[in-house]
Amino acid sequence: MSKDKKEQLFKDFLATGDILIVDKSSASRRRLTKTIVDMGGKRNQVHSVAHFSEAIEIIDSKKPKLILSDYEVNGGSGFDLFKHYREKYPEEKKSVLILVTSNISQSAVAKAAEEDVDSFIIKPYTVSSLEKSLIGTVVSKLHPSEYVKTIEKGKEALFEGNYEAALQFFDEAKKLNKKPSLALFYHGQTEYMMDSMNEAETDYKEGLEINNIHFKCQVGLYELFKKDEKYDEAYSVVRNIAKYFPANPDRLKEVVHLAVRTKNFEDMELYYELFTQLEERTEDVINYICSGMYVTGKYYMKEGQAEKARELFSKVGISCAGKSKFLKAMITSLVQNQFFDDSLALLKRMNSDDEEAYEISSFLANSDSMDLAQKISNGLDIWNKGFKDPYAMKVLIQALKEDGSDKKAQEYLEEAHHIWPDEFSAPESTSSTEEQAA
Repeated sequence: MSKDKKEQLFKDFLATGDILIVDKSSASRRRLTKTIVDMGGKRNQVHSVAHFSEAIEIIDSKKPKLILSDYEVNGGSGFDLFKHYREKYPEEKKSVLILVTSNISQSAVAKAAEEDVDSFIIKPYTVSSLEKSLIGTVVSKLHPSEYVKTIEKGKEALFEGNYEAALQFFDEAKKLNKKPSLALFYHGQTEYMMDSMNEAETDYKEGLEINNIHFKCQVGLYELFKKDEKYDEAYSVVRNIAKYFPANPDRLKEVVHLAVRTKNFEDMELYYELFTQLEERTEDVINYICSGMYVTGKYYMKEGQAEKARELFSKVGISCAGKSKFLKAMITSLVQNQFFDDSLALLKRMNSDDEEAYEISSFLANSDSMDLAQKISNGLDIWNKGFKDPYAMKVLIQALKEDGSDKKAQEYLEEAHHIWPDEFSAPESTSSTEEQAA
């Protein structure tokens, strides 16, 4: 196809719909807009935004035919923008989604996101290289290769449930490309749908031998391992996805859950850093990361790595948005390990509106500075209000014993054993104690 014909195809493409440019930098947005307009785009059809949420609004309302997005944008990533677009318009085959990357690492991720990202442009770019990339990508999308067309035929057969035909198309596609990771993924998906798990695993792994971070092959392998309850293997794959691809709330929840399940606690701080990069943190993401960090802190305490645990608890205290269940749990753990100053610092972050959690936490955090009379008085006050907590009860019982109120301590021990049999051993009966004394 001649250069003039390609340029005309590109101009015709620009005239068919809206164009969206997403970049944090206003200078970059102006430069991209000028290039698009100079290449034949209409200024009133070019939408330029800096924030993820603004881009989502335009995608939902305008259904742009061309999107150029920076790898990282305010509030999210270009990668997740494209994922939203594909999910919103699954039937759209002629739209073009281009990722603008800042380094080779980001470009490798864009390349690995085959089918989700149509192409990528590396900064800094010249106007000439930008124009060449844009025209080449659009022409390839409008006139796909035999490899892409054969995969599309296979996908149609797969979605219709004609698995044998799908396998034949994907086998044919593998012969049409030197690096057929995408064909191998869909071949694996077909095997997966046929419950041929070993064959599916082989396909995914072969695709990853060609491109070791191929997104779809990694996701396919992860889902397969999860279904087979091979959690260590599943964690290894999803950890790799989290390492290379932009932070994503749903993916972050999965990797945190599996890290705890497989006891890969040493990775939790990496996921906390990814969490801090999310501008919009949903309630369930906060719960997942705070739960994971708390469990990890408890593990470090048990393993004698108290400093690491205290550091984690401090981070959770900042990130848990005053959630009393996490603050109370961490204060209890810190008090159990005699870190009263740390527990008092966390107490300051707790909302006193949750009266039960606050009073129990306050009692525990301040217990080290109370004399026996105060401990007993405050502990009984909490109990009489109906605020029941096993560790607060242990502090109260110990104070009663130290005060010489053994009979009272015995009564509360019996109550505690009835409520928390796993936490408190059955107390000896008064009669047996008297017999032993006799």
